[in-house]
Amino acid sequence: MQSAKLHFSQSENNYQIKEAYKTLRSNVEFSGQNVRVISVTSCTPGEGKTTVAMALARAFAEAGKKTVLVDADMRKSVLVGRYRTGSVRLGLTHCLVGRERLSSVICETDTPNLYVVFAGPVPPNPSELLGGRIFGKALENMKTGI
Repeated sequence: MQSAKLHFSQSENNYQIKEAYKTLRSNVEFSGQNVRVISVTSCTPGEGKTTVAMALARAFAEAGKKTVLVDADMRKSVLVGRYRTGSVRLGLTHCLVGRERLSSVICETDTPNLYVVFAGPVPPNPSELLGGRIFGKALENMKTGI
């Protein structure tokens, strides 16, 4: 497991914003006990996917839920650049092409219960990798525990 220190900007520490994400977390929790994977997506860049995903993941972790944020934006990831991550070398791409085990690409953060899998290098075939058997198996493994 890699170690990553994620540092949040001032706006993410705003009380009202944190409360909004806690409300969103509660709404997800009331969607059913079997909800274990959440996808945050949009049509265009700059709409806040990374911000929402990171803040929601942090809200779950702060509520005591073991949480893994998977950066599956394999074409234009901004997660590594937005948060100071130390010396993260491995990412999701390495796992999906069979070069690394899932446990090697999961990063522990400075937030208890919060782990991150960064996207890794841009592959020539991101759609095929994300639609493949290995990604599905990785998600299943993360659902049952880190």
